Amino acid sequence: EIALDARMGIFITMNPGYAGRTELPESVKALFRPVVCIVPDLQQICEIMLFSEGFLYAKKMTVLYKLASGQLSKQSHYDFGLRALKAVLVMAGELKRGSPELSEVMHIYYLALQKRSLRIIFPNLSYTDALTGADLLTLEDRRHKACIKLISGIKQDSVLYPLISRRADKVVQMYETMLTRHTTMIVGPTGGGKTVVINTLAMAQTRLLYVMNAKACTVIELYGTLDPVTRDWTDGLLSNIFREINKPTDKNERKYIVFDGDVDALWVENMNSVMDDNKLLTLANGERIRLQKHCALLFEV
Repeated sequence: EIALDARMGIFITMNPGYAGRTELPESVKALFRPVVCIVPDLQQICEIMLFSEGFLYAKKMTVLYKLASGQLSKQSHYDFGLRALKAVLVMAGELKRGSPELSEVMHIYYLALQKRSLRIIFPNLSYTDALTGADLLTLEDRRHKACIKLISGIKQDSVLYPLISRRADKVVQMYETMLTRHTTMIVGPTGGGKTVVINTLAMAQTRLLYVMNAKACTVIELYGTLDPVTRDWTDGLLSNIFREINKPTDKNERKYIVFDGDVDALWVENMNSVMDDNKLLTLANGERIRLQKHCALLFEV
């Protein structure tokens, strides 16, 4: 038996509205004191973030997200929440600082919205929603064309795969998605070209891939173990790679960990804090390793 220290507390945070989440059993609920948090005020958050970036108005941006969330159908891949809105605001700030010639505020808003949301959400609209946003992808995107040109310029003998326009579009789509999220899942049937898309993007720039099948290892072999007697820590496969690629570097290169295989709750639960905005891998010895900007995670399913 282990005596519970009165100075220790146990907390549970959950959002029942998220897909895949389940309610706690009533027997467990009765042992905890519930604290309910209200829905955040998107307009206030938007105004504060844009004000910090040098903008003054935010109402039109929040209205667009509210309309999209309320009028479009409910799909699992639609994301018009706070994180998606924050990504647009961050991109708007980057465009404002990096493109001084874009003096019109709404022009920057529109470019940020296109680069972050439209490239990800609107190409995958359901049939009933497609007509609603059919005219939103007509704006010229120079970086989109430049990326296609970059990929098309790769020599066939170095890529080893015949480059077709649809595959180039998928590479660009994945590239745009990865600018928004540091964790990306590529889903498709066997032989559908998932590996080709990843390798093509890797060859387009200086990138290093670390490919592993997480289900081929136990959780201990994957994340590491702490010796109960000597208290010595031994890194696992993933924790060792994660530690190495996140070391500070001056090289202009990107590093990806590719999880090739089915996603299992036994090992992916430990990745929650890495995939959310915390970007921290917490090991069993209490060590926390931060995912750096030059690193990202890819799931090939």
